[in-house]
Amino acid sequence: MRTPLLAILLPLCLTACLDKMPTETQQVTITSETEAPKQELQKLKENTQLQENTKNNVIAESVSIDDIKTAKAELNTLITDKQCDTSTQCRISAVGSRACGGPSSFIVYSTKSASEKQVAALSDKITKLESSYNSQKGMMSICQHLTTPSTQCVENKCVKLEGSAVSAF
Repeated sequence: MRTPLLAILLPLCLTACLDKMPTETQQVTITSETEAPKQELQKLKENTQLQENTKNNVIAESVSIDDIKTAKAELNTLITDKQCDTSTQCRISAVGSRACGGPSSFIVYSTKSASEKQVAALSDKITKLESSYNSQKGMMSICQHLTTPSTQCVENKCVKLEGSAVSAF
């Protein structure tokens, strides 16, 4: 007999402790339920506008293979002189973008003859151009991950050490 009596009295006691009237709590939940879809709708509109702007920018910035070749020729001219005194002057930079992800190649250059900032800027430019070109043309590539090679100063020239990875996977 005590259990049914407790089952009835306990909810009554707990509702008496509430600060708000039941109608106020119902109104709060109703307004929050109507505001949630409005917020979701606003987010969807913003995402749609962002996607349209991105598509328009990609279409407006049509990349040709000649643009990529010109940027690569400029980079190769910059890094032609690979003269070095020590191995610390030799650097590696990732260049390009494969359709499957990752860089398309690595270049070796010497900080003695080429500015790191200029090389990085041209490498980034080529990577962005290739990425845009790949997405515009729907390109596909091998999904082989290239490991970053090492470099060393050998006979006063920076050389790439093939088969040596900087980071192990």
